[in-house]
Amino acid sequence: MKNKPTIILFSIFVFISIFFAGVKILVSNNNNVYDETGIIFIDPNIINSIQISNNENTSSLYKVNDSWRIGKQSVFEPKLSLFWKAIANIQKSELISVNPKNFERMGFEDSEKTLVRFFLESTLQEEFLVGQWDQDTKTCFIKKINVDQIYGFTCPYEDIFSTDPDMWRNPIILSFPPQNIESIRFSYPEKEFEINLSDSGWILNNNPEIILDTTKIAQFANITQLLLAEGFLSDEEAKDVDFNQSDALITFIPKPKTSSSISRIRLKQIDANRIAVKNGNSPIIYYLSLPNAIQLLASEETFLKAD
Repeated sequence: MKNKPTIILFSIFVFISIFFAGVKILVSNNNNVYDETGIIFIDPNIINSIQISNNENTSSLYKVNDSWRIGKQSVFEPKLSLFWKAIANIQKSELISVNPKNFERMGFEDSEKTLVRFFLESTLQEEFLVGQWDQDTKTCFIKKINVDQIYGFTCPYEDIFSTDPDMWRNPIILSFPPQNIESIRFSYPEKEFEINLSDSGWILNNNPEIILDTTKIAQFANITQLLLAEGFLSDEEAKDVDFNQSDALITFIPKPKTSSSISRIRLKQIDANRIAVKNGNSPIIYYLSLPNAIQLLASEETFLKAD
């Protein structure tokens, strides 16, 4: 008769084997469905981390409750939605080539290919390689590692499988509907002024004698209706930016009973080509190129009517 410790060890082994087999079955939506590519069905409701890497960069996405994050920031939802739609399209892949001579021109040489890996906790569920994106046919090329078969599936946009972490971050610095603006205050180290919407139109510093150019204000409001970052500062760069000594503070005050709330953006020049931007208490530090940032740094004269 087997002794008790042996039975316990055997039971633990069986349990672990069943557990990890079960994990794989969970990811395949309880059917263990593979398509012709040999890639298992990837359920976005079960996967909780993704790694997308090449020779230069790695994007590591992870799920907290129902929210996907990259680093300390939320993943940009429209970008994530396009990613999962592309993953779903893998099930409709078509075999493109089994000839290794063709693989290089499809982007599967070491310097170009991208490795995509899906995890449930720390357990690898699926991985595959992605080659180039074909602009003419809107096609992504994929293959399993060590399998000489390339498949193609629909990818409507380039960089669906981007390895650059910034491509997954939310680039929206500010989104303030023009129709919701009651006033905008511009604060600089040496000067402050405000433009206000009155019954008679836009005026300067609540002075009804100074009527402003509505077209010029509309042009400015169109910029801040959807102000997009051109990039993000690294943690190393961000720690050296003192927004308490900012070059400008722009405050947007909404009309009563609108969906908008008071918004503040601070700007600080960090080098000859870039201006760092911060929205309120958000920890994210964006940057704009100097020419684009200058469009925000208005003066009183910016909005005056021409003589």
